[in-house]
Amino acid sequence: MPPKLEFLARITERRAALRAELAALLPPKQPVTWEIGSGHGHFLVQYAQAFPEKLCVGVDIIRDRLNRSDKKRDRARLRNCHFVQAEAREFLDSLPAGVALREIWVLFPDPWPKKRHHKNRILQAEFLEALAGRAGEGTPLYFRTDHAEYFSAVAALIPALRTWRLDPSAPWPLEQETVFQARAPAYQSLVAVRTSHPARSAETAAPEPPPPTDPR
Repeated sequence: MPPKLEFLARITERRAALRAELAALLPPKQPVTWEIGSGHGHFLVQYAQAFPEKLCVGVDIIRDRLNRSDKKRDRARLRNCHFVQAEAREFLDSLPAGVALREIWVLFPDPWPKKRHHKNRILQAEFLEALAGRAGEGTPLYFRTDHAEYFSAVAALIPALRTWRLDPSAPWPLEQETVFQARAPAYQSLVAVRTSHPARSAETAAPEPPPPTDPR
């Protein structure tokens, strides 16, 4: 099979498996508190303990982090906390119909500091629009980073969107130090809130196939 077709076949298979996993895991009409890049689970386990009425789901792409997170959750005997191996955009696209986002947490995401890599940052207009499509009015998005330029970029981006607004007075519901926060000499936080403006349709998981093989 040509590399491009093989790549697309793997993507299709992975998405189908993720959709099946989430359909079995998430009740169809229960809103979800979602942590993007949940790391070792320090924050989300504590959050699920503090708010047992909330269904909490963390995603990360690194299996070892998820294994550590699962152990923390199991020691705490939490039934309202789950961890899923997935890329954030594919997770969002794979959410079952009727499942809405109650809260969104993005804590110390990869800042991709080099300018040519900024396109890889998770918090961009397209992704925020896709989040808005699964979030009801008033849904908060909590963002924290130790990268000053990334923070400034997000803080400038949100006022330019019609589906989100900054809320400087919004409280931070729980302070729980993560591995990344413990390493940070300083950090900045903001809260954005979903407005009532309709979200436009946005594609969030369009993988690029590998480059063609050099014939040489």
